[in-house]
Amino acid sequence: MRFNLMDNVVMRALSKICDMVFLNVLWVICSIPIVTIGASTTALYTVMLKIVRNEEGYIFRGFFKAFKENFKQSTVIWLIIAVFSVLCWLDFRIAGMMGAGVGDVLRVIFMIVGFLLLSVTIYVFPLTARYENKISATLKNALILTIAKLPYTVLMVAVVVVAVIASLWNTMTLMLAVPLWFLFGVSLIAWVNSYLLRRVFTVFEPEEDAQKEKEQ
Repeated sequence: MRFNLMDNVVMRALSKICDMVFLNVLWVICSIPIVTIGASTTALYTVMLKIVRNEEGYIFRGFFKAFKENFKQSTVIWLIIAVFSVLCWLDFRIAGMMGAGVGDVLRVIFMIVGFLLLSVTIYVFPLTARYENKISATLKNALILTIAKLPYTVLMVAVVVVAVIASLWNTMTLMLAVPLWFLFGVSLIAWVNSYLLRRVFTVFEPEEDAQKEKEQ
């Protein structure tokens, strides 16, 4: 009986790992055109949010179904975020050239704006994956959640930032990180954040679902 139990645990773990690798490779391939990163990320979270809620179905079919259905909205959102991110980065660099005083104040302001942009990015694609809404409402909800659920926001931002900084720490870590990012890096982050998003999204779920989340 113990061996059977252990076999089941091992098999489930291997199955989850295979699903994450498969999802990660799908995300990488579908993100290659760059402009499709938004749709690819929404598709990833569509499947991952179901996995953490034990609602998973067919990985391949679910991914591409979500990719197709959310392509237009996710792409528009991604382009909006990309434009604002580039502008924020350029402003931050310009502020750095202004020296001490005003330059330092502006750099702090743009760092805060950068944090908000990253936070909204973390929320907006899972929101698109889970709920049907207009682009403006989705962006608004992402910003509201960023502030209203600040502890979760900080934790999810930390997961992303620490992973990126660790990868870019030096040449050796970068060489080790590249194949890991290709195999399961993005899906691993999405998996961790999806568990946190389960708690965050209880504000949008019916009362009985919220109660169920609290009991787990």
